Amino acid sequence: MQQRTRLLIVFGGRSSEHEISLRSATSILHAIDRSRFEVLLLGIRRDGAWCTGPADAPLAQIIAAGAPLRDLRELAPDLVFPVLHGPFGEDGTFQGLLEVLGLPYVGAGVLASALCMDKAVFKRLLGALDPPIPIAPYLELDAADPAQRADLPARVRGRLGYPCFVKPANQGSSVGITRVDAEADLARAVELAARYDPKLVIERGLSCREIELAVLGDGGPDTLVSEPGEIVLPPGQWYDYDNKYTHDVATLQIPAQLPPDRVRELKALALRAFRGAGCRGLARVDFFVDERTLEPYLNELNTMPGFTSISMYPKMIAHAGVTYPELLTRLCELALAHHRARGALAITP
Repeated sequence: MQQRTRLLIVFGGRSSEHEISLRSATSILHAIDRSRFEVLLLGIRRDGAWCTGPADAPLAQIIAAGAPLRDLRELAPDLVFPVLHGPFGEDGTFQGLLEVLGLPYVGAGVLASALCMDKAVFKRLLGALDPPIPIAPYLELDAADPAQRADLPARVRGRLGYPCFVKPANQGSSVGITRVDAEADLARAVELAARYDPKLVIERGLSCREIELAVLGDGGPDTLVSEPGEIVLPPGQWYDYDNKYTHDVATLQIPAQLPPDRVRELKALALRAFRGAGCRGLARVDFFVDERTLEPYLNELNTMPGFTSISMYPKMIAHAGVTYPELLTRLCELALAHHRARGALAITP
C-alpha cells in the first residue's frame, strides 16, 4: 500500500483576512483525498503564535485552544499547503520560511507572491512587459509623506477624476478600499487605507464589468486557463468586503457573455500575466472590462485565492471540468514536481 503524503495545511494568519483563511482551509479539509494525504494542521493566531491539533477538530477551536508549536518541522510534513490570505502569508514571507526549511509547498514562490501582493509594483510589471498589459490609470501615494498627501487632490483631479478607488497596496479581499465620488471624501478614504499600508494605490473608477479567470498549472503548455467568469452584483453595488463575504449578494456567471475574440484575448492576457509574474500552481486573474467598448484592463493577480464554498476560483475550475478534490490533488502534485525539479538544479560551480 502506497504511503500517504503528510500534507500540512496552514491557516489563520496575522492579516485582516484571518477569518477568510479559516473558511478556505475548512473547505479544503472537507474535500482533500484522505486516501492519498495524511492531513496535519498548523494554525496561526492573530498575534502570530502557532498552534496545532487533530485533523478532525474545528479550525476555530485549534486557533483558540490548540497545542503550542514552536517549529513546524516537529510535524514532519512532506508538503505544505499555506492557505493564508493577505500579508504575512500570501506576500512571500511564509514562502520564504518554507524555502529556508527546504519544504515543498503549494502555490507561488517568494518573488511572485510578493510581487502580486503589492498592487503598485505589480502594475509597474504589467506596464514593463512587451507588449504591455493594459491597466486602468492609477496613482501611487506614500501616505506617510505629508507633501504627497497635500498634493493628492490636484493629482487625482488632473489624472483620474471621480469616482476613483483608494486602496492599500498590500491587502486583499477588498479590505481598506473606498469608492470616492467627490474630492471632499478623499482624505477620509486615504486615512482608512493607510491603516493597513502606508503605500496606497488610487485608481480611476471605470464603468466596467468585473471578469475573472482561473489559472491552474506551472505556466507550461499544459497550463489550464478557465473560461471567464463575471461577478454580477445588484444595481449600484460594488465588490467590497461585505458584498464578498457578509451579504453574499454577488453571483458568478460562467462563462461570461463576451464575444469569442474577447474571450481569447482575456485568456491570453491572463496566461501572460501569470508567466510574467513567475507564478506557479494557481492564480485568479481579475480584469475590468469596459461596459461599452469591452476593452480589458487587468486589475490584479491573486496567488492564493479563496477556497470557500462561495469562492470564484474553484467554481471556475469546476466549470473547466476539474472537481474540487481533483483540483487539490493537482495542486499538490504540481508543488511536489516543482520541488523535485528545483532540487535537481546545480548549486555548486
